[in-house]
Amino acid sequence: MSRFRNRLAALFFVGAAAAIALINVYAGLIAVAALAVGWIVARAHAKRLRRLEAAAQKVAEGNFSTPIPDQGADEVGQLARTLNEMQQRLAQLDHARKEFIATASHELRTPIFSLGGFVELLDEEEPDPSARQEFVRTMREQVARMTKLTADLLDLSKLDADVLQVNAERVDLSELAGRIAAEFGPAAERHGSPIEVNGDHAAVALADPDRVTQIMRILVDNALTHTPSGTSISIDALRRDGAAALVVTDDGPGIDPFAHARVFDRFYTGDRVSGSGLGLAIASELALLMGGELALASHPGNTEFTLRLPIGRSDSEAA
Repeated sequence: MSRFRNRLAALFFVGAAAAIALINVYAGLIAVAALAVGWIVARAHAKRLRRLEAAAQKVAEGNFSTPIPDQGADEVGQLARTLNEMQQRLAQLDHARKEFIATASHELRTPIFSLGGFVELLDEEEPDPSARQEFVRTMREQVARMTKLTADLLDLSKLDADVLQVNAERVDLSELAGRIAAEFGPAAERHGSPIEVNGDHAAVALADPDRVTQIMRILVDNALTHTPSGTSISIDALRRDGAAALVVTDDGPGIDPFAHARVFDRFYTGDRVSGSGLGLAIASELALLMGGELALASHPGNTEFTLRLPIGRSDSEAA
């Protein structure tokens, strides 16, 4: 009996050892499979990351045209989509930069060539007094054009760099409208378009007076430049819809409806009148910088630019 028990125990231990050995084999196979899967996944991730690295290197070199082909739903795929969006924005900025430089160079080159031609004429020929006077007048116009363009480009660079400062203070829009009308009085008289001013003493804004003046100069000059002689022009200072506003209105031919969406774009000119196409873009960005907005409403026989600004306290309210 004892011998039988010993034999049974031996068989039991042998079976247990075989089971343990089998378990170890299965465990080893599972571990190997896991390592193989992990290696494959790691290699795939490494390949995707190398593609991202190569694409990022191309972007760093200025190549924004090669998309990043990774549509995965995991973190790497999300990173690829983010890089694609960044690439598209950089491409747009690069295109805008190149267009800006090309247009600015063209706008500066035209008056420079014109001045060079007049200088050669004055140096090589002896024009009569009337012709000389006409040359000098044209040269002054070109110098004024370059001066204005240079100032506009400087303002744009400050706006882009976010370093242009505005000082919010109380601005009487009715008084400011009167000053602008007086300043443009001689030009308006030559144009046959006297400027009418309608002021509301409650129209007081909280804004930078110098920048508001700059915007109004742009709007009134725009009305005189892009409308025929004899066009009626008015400046209204008013308070409505929770804002203080200055409205410049003319009864000219109006702005093409297809141009409405682009009038505030940089370098856009809607007609053949000479100009850099920067004034309205600067005016719009200055308005936003002061917490306001510049809006356009136009149809044949009427064009209205409205500058809305945060409300300031009037004299009666302050009292």
